[in-house]
Amino acid sequence: MIKIVCDLMGADKNAKELVSGPIKALNEVDDLEIVICCNELDIKDTLATLDYDKSRVTIIHCTEEANNNDIPTKIIKQKPNSSLVKALTLCKEDDDCKAYVSCGATGVVLAASIFILGRVAQIRPALACVLMGKKGKVCICDCGANVDSSPENIVNFAKMGVSYMKALGIDNPRVRLLSNGAEEKKGPEAIKLAHQLLKDTNLNFLGNVEGKDALDGTCDVVCADGFSGNVLIKTIEGTAKTLFYDMLKMAKETNNEQEAKVLQKTVYNLLDKYDYNTKGGAILLGVNKIVLKGHGAGEAETFYNMILDAYKLAKEDMITDLKNRIQ
Repeated sequence: MIKIVCDLMGADKNAKELVSGPIKALNEVDDLEIVICCNELDIKDTLATLDYDKSRVTIIHCTEEANNNDIPTKIIKQKPNSSLVKALTLCKEDDDCKAYVSCGATGVVLAASIFILGRVAQIRPALACVLMGKKGKVCICDCGANVDSSPENIVNFAKMGVSYMKALGIDNPRVRLLSNGAEEKKGPEAIKLAHQLLKDTNLNFLGNVEGKDALDGTCDVVCADGFSGNVLIKTIEGTAKTLFYDMLKMAKETNNEQEAKVLQKTVYNLLDKYDYNTKGGAILLGVNKIVLKGHGAGEAETFYNMILDAYKLAKEDMITDLKNRIQ
């Protein structure tokens, strides 16, 4: 039985709007157990309308909510009854709990996860996200957990990204290093040093990649310092939004009804493909349990997909593989 802890507080939406997601996942996976952390009164009425195996659901009543104003190192004492503290503490103390999923405030969720769960081999954890590329999924690691990263940090980001993608079903993931040029000597000193270190690993390292080619299908993992990785994904997001809105504007302004329908259909198909609700969340790599963080505006569908992702990663024993690579 795989046990996953769901923190339903701290998101933009109330727990009653989110709880159907975990229940949907539970009903699809026979060896899944769900622990729901939230104010029990918020979900009582919704749960009464759902059909599910109650023996595989545990509800932990929480009366406090964590937010970005909280200090992670002090939150255990200041908000012991918060869903964040109760959920992460359970993950730490219960070996059967394999994962924690949340749509809460990013900063406090990530920092508290590191503080409570602990780091693997005292390395610097990284945030990784999966984007849809030209030929499949591409992992960007680090995409925002660290502003400054040493060459050694970046090598560990690559190793953790490989463990993640292997657990998602990609054999011998191809790794590239984000830089401002494909040439080996391009980039700031830390990137050039990271390039040399990556060449000396047993990773399937294929050299540098520019941001414009990150999703072109030539790699499965893009390792980066957290600042550059975050700029990359936000640039991709902004470009996509601009294109989508431009296409919708064209559809609205055209006098050709058939052309308008084609443009609208294209936009909505793309939006569905890249919608964060259908893609689950980003993962914090480098802590001792699986931690998935969804968008703050996530919905029940976000939790459903995060739980299915966490279940797969737990079944593939990703944490053990990651620890073996980091040693």
